[in-house]
Amino acid sequence: MSTTTPKLAQTRARFEEVRKAQEAFIQSLPSLEVRSGKKYHALDAKQRETFCEMAFVVLFTAWEQFLESSFENYVVEAPLSSFRNRHRVLVMDLETAHDLIRGSRRYVEWAEPQVVRERAGVFFKRGEPFESALNAVTDDLVKMKIIRNRCVHFSQHAIGQYEEMLRKVYGSRRRMTPGRLLMDAPTSGLSTVQNAMTYQNAYTLYSEILATAVDQIVPKKN
Repeated sequence: MSTTTPKLAQTRARFEEVRKAQEAFIQSLPSLEVRSGKKYHALDAKQRETFCEMAFVVLFTAWEQFLESSFENYVVEAPLSSFRNRHRVLVMDLETAHDLIRGSRRYVEWAEPQVVRERAGVFFKRGEPFESALNAVTDDLVKMKIIRNRCVHFSQHAIGQYEEMLRKVYGSRRRMTPGRLLMDAPTSGLSTVQNAMTYQNAYTLYSEILATAVDQIVPKKN
């Protein structure tokens, strides 16, 4: 019996498609040019940072969509998957799964790892396959959410959270756009991953962290 059902495999594939596209876009930034009048010139630092922020927002949104889709599919397809003995709640279709997970809330939170882990504990025995995957990188996912929020929000709350994160990462106050943070080489305080500082930039580091979590939640089909 396959460890990954076709629908779960599709969910994984959609995330990977987005991740690879955004990674290629990030790699292309140094060579991109913009037109000014009749001339073309390379992107300046501010433009590269802005494009990097856009790519990160797309990546993180794909991660949230992956969590929602895989969670719902596991609720429906648990008997067909490798986690067939771990479900605590089983429904027959995705619409019912979506309604059950949402409950009376206007929307379901997928960006906060602790919330997802608690939800998984309700629907699956020991919260698997989500608990182990998210527990290992909870701190990194919290940082990613803060960075994402700063990319898309200009509220004092989003700014304050981001500045506090920078202070903890660097040990002092630091003025830095999210795009600059993502394009710079990662520091030791930016991630709990042991080899974090070997990555070219923080964007690639976070992209790989998400890819590893996806691989744990929905193993690649043999």
